[in-house]
Parts: sequence; structure tokens; C-alpha cells
Amino acid sequence: MSGILMYGALLLFESEFVHVVAISFTALILTELLMVALTIRTWHYLMVVAEFFSLGCYLASLAFLNEYFDLSFITTWPFLWKVSAITLVSCLPLYIIKYLKRKFSPPSYSKLSS
Repeated sequence: MSGILMYGALLLFESEFVHVVAISFTALILTELLMVALTIRTWHYLMVVAEFFSLGCYLASLAFLNEYFDLSFITTWPFLWKVSAITLVSCLPLYIIKYLKRKFSPPSYSKLSS
């Protein structure tokens, strides 16, 4: 996953290092938040709070670490679609594997309920 994030950022933002850092960091945070959100089966309000708190910490880091983030670039459409593409490419294989594993080797509790 980290290789996909870094190489994707290097391919899409090869022109400036600040953009590579921004895309890598943003895609990493979003990937991890998505992985947690899609893995949890039973949500508790504290999990929702933790997800939003993590997202808030990311947004706060944009303001405090302005030497690593070009805010004028982060607010553009090219940044948003490239972050979305890298995040999707990094998350999708894991969920395809998870689906195939459940399809061909279901857990014992699902065999009992069938």
C-alpha cells in the first residue's frame, strides 16, 4: 500500500517535491481512514468521533506545516482527483482480496447461518 501511495505521488506530481509530500500524506491519511471505516462492522459513537478527530488533525496539520503543503495547490481540482485516484488504487486491491477470500473460504460463522 505505501509503495502504491509513494510511486503514485511521484508519477502524478513529479514537478515539485512539495506536491509529492502533500499527495503522499493526504492519500495516506485518507486510505487509513477508509480502511478503518470499511473494516468496522459495528459502529460506536466513539469510533465516529475518532474518525472525525483524525480528519481534523490532518486539516490542522495543513495549517501548521505550511512549509510542506502548498495550500493554493491543495485546493485545486487536479489535486483532488489525483488524491482520489491514488487512494482508490491503494484501497481497492485489499478489498478485492478480502472479497475473494470470503467468497472462496468463508468464515465458520457464515457457514452456520446459511
